Amino acid sequence: MFAQSQGEGEGGGLVPYALFSKMEQPQHGLFTVWERNGRVALELRPDQFNKDFVETAVPINGLGGYFVTSGQTDFQEARIVRFVRTSDRTVAIIWPHTRFMATPGTPLANSVRASTSDSVVTIAKVMSTDPLTGDVVFDVSGLLGDVMDMTDVLNQAIADPEDPSTHYRLDSERTYFGPSKAFPKNVLIEADQTFVSFKPAVIDTVPDPRSVQIKVHYNLAELPVNPDYMPRLFDDRVGYWDNAHVDFSRDYRRDNRVHYILRWDVRPSDPTARVSPAKDPIVYYLSNTIPQQYRAPIRDALLTWNNAFRRIGISNAVVVKDQPTDSNWDPDDIRYNVVRWLSEANNGGFAEAQVLYNPYTGQIFRSAIVVDSDLMRYGKLEYLDLTPPEHAARVPRGHFTDPSYSSGAQAQYAYGILALSLMNGLDADRIPASYSYDYLKSIVLHESGHDFGLMHNFIGSEAYTAKQRQSKACTHQYGVATSVMEYAPLNLWPKGTPNGDYFQTVLGPYDYHVIQWGYGRIVGARSPDQEKPTLDRWASAWSNARYRLASDEDVAWTGGHAIDPRVAQWDLTNDNIGWCQTQMNMSHGLIGTLDRRFPSIEQPYEEERVAFGRLVGAYARCARILSHYVGGEYLSRAHRGDPHAVAPLTYVPLAEQKRAFASLDRYVFSSRAWNFSPSLMNKLVYTENESDWGYNPPTQHGVSASMLASALQASLYRNFFSPTMLQRLDDMSSRYGHKTMGLTDLFQWMQQTVYGDLSHPGST
Repeated sequence: MFAQSQGEGEGGGLVPYALFSKMEQPQHGLFTVWERNGRVALELRPDQFNKDFVETAVPINGLGGYFVTSGQTDFQEARIVRFVRTSDRTVAIIWPHTRFMATPGTPLANSVRASTSDSVVTIAKVMSTDPLTGDVVFDVSGLLGDVMDMTDVLNQAIADPEDPSTHYRLDSERTYFGPSKAFPKNVLIEADQTFVSFKPAVIDTVPDPRSVQIKVHYNLAELPVNPDYMPRLFDDRVGYWDNAHVDFSRDYRRDNRVHYILRWDVRPSDPTARVSPAKDPIVYYLSNTIPQQYRAPIRDALLTWNNAFRRIGISNAVVVKDQPTDSNWDPDDIRYNVVRWLSEANNGGFAEAQVLYNPYTGQIFRSAIVVDSDLMRYGKLEYLDLTPPEHAARVPRGHFTDPSYSSGAQAQYAYGILALSLMNGLDADRIPASYSYDYLKSIVLHESGHDFGLMHNFIGSEAYTAKQRQSKACTHQYGVATSVMEYAPLNLWPKGTPNGDYFQTVLGPYDYHVIQWGYGRIVGARSPDQEKPTLDRWASAWSNARYRLASDEDVAWTGGHAIDPRVAQWDLTNDNIGWCQTQMNMSHGLIGTLDRRFPSIEQPYEEERVAFGRLVGAYARCARILSHYVGGEYLSRAHRGDPHAVAPLTYVPLAEQKRAFASLDRYVFSSRAWNFSPSLMNKLVYTENESDWGYNPPTQHGVSASMLASALQASLYRNFFSPTMLQRLDDMSSRYGHKTMGLTDLFQWMQQTVYGDLSHPGST
């Protein structure tokens, strides 16, 4: 009985199973779940001990913003979990070490076991055993601990790293189990955890930020039994997520690491036919929480992927259905892939792909997408670009930055509505409905690409010319970028210039290429190694601009790791410098028209401040793109022998770097770039009720142009003079000579930019 201390019967013994089962009402599924008096127990069959299952942990509620959101999967990766009977009274819940391996039954396998360590999640107390079946019931109260390390997540998102008194910690006295669920293939255990802080920041989406509740779903799932599935080896020229192992049995190889890509097992039902339906299609269900007006673009986006699968002989690889009306149907059942709609606040706009896979083989067996309603609420986007640095340092960091595609796309969406309304003299509510449709479709296209195992591709915007981007026929057929996995910006050009599609609504050439590489059938191959010659041939197309890949590791500009100016987020065309010049001129020109349109009658002046912030934000993004040319190098992933392959590192011509720096001199470092009319600046005030529940106003009532200029300029200075940049410039001089810039160029250019006015006192 759960009421007994530690699950023991009278006299310290276990509760007899017959008595235990009469007192409780179980849920039957993968495991039997017992709940009573706030405690949860699992019942496992004898054959389920020492067996591998998959465990994930995700928050099922967010903070209403601050980029701690429901359904985020990046706080803890999918892990193998085992239940080990350690004694008559205890069960260990273990994360076994699965990264190192060797052929079972060999001395090397014994060596690996002796050389590695597992991680023990908790030791559970046995409550009862069934003498007839051998089933064991044990308490899982250990899962109420901070297994997912949400303490660290919260401290990064909403605490001051310099002030320990603001940090959060788990309060076990206010932590308890929520409702659990049992399904045939998985079991969910909910831990409702409370985290406390002595001196919290102002968090206006929590009633009392001293106490924050995060509900965590522990999902224990059965590994798919699929002996016909053959893993596919990873290749750095093609963008799939991968799962790595070290195979000590492969000592005859240069590298004993084994990387399997993450992908679904999607195959044609008739391999002999040119095209046949998928044997096991990926079936999505649209949750009944999705508003009616948004269901069509979501469905359209998911089904668009069928175009790529059809090219490799598989029709109807993706199927989309509405959520059944059956009351027993549950989106937490991993037999279903579900698109859900959430409602956050405080800049909560986001979308997130969720992928569950076999850590041994990389086979995906469940995926989902969560979409937040704020993505469609362009008026919610606040003036984040106007926040003074000293104020930003005192406010939760997650409130200001987020690297996700959806949050950046939301900024592009809002900027586009503003720019189009200013250009065409329209109210925002008169923007064509197709604009919002295409925007949402582009987001779901991107997130569903992750569901199929695809990584980001941040070089997908440099294959097309400006003229091609301005052609609707071209963008409608080939896309704004070569891939939906790119962070493509709004494709908007100045008034009077032809304009292609605003958003990426079709698969690009790279998307067809990557689906063929990851899902295409290779006839005759009976092992991953036998597939390699064909896969190498397909991947060798990297040097073709339409099939190139550059992912997250290649855009780490802040730390100085990234080097290739072609690899960026929110950039466009094969001439980034020219595109940025066009965009910055357009933003500056639109700022000059704000006074004629804002604020609307009976609206606060903050409306104009928000509009100003959107335009300044677009301006600043281009400045950062231009800065990547300074000290840049071109990076190639092509392998030796690939067609048209070049060396992994080649120089950016000095003339291109000079051109980029001259643009920065004109648009960022010159005082003329920040010369706004006094009439405009005198109106850019905030509204006192900007935050509904917490008062955390900016330090100034107005906006300081000098503050904006100095903040952007200082960020560029820091990058230019970082130790990594200076070392690279010094190194490039010895490798490339005068073909590209060196330290001398940087110092001379910066001196002329910063102090050039002193030699011409009358200039500005």
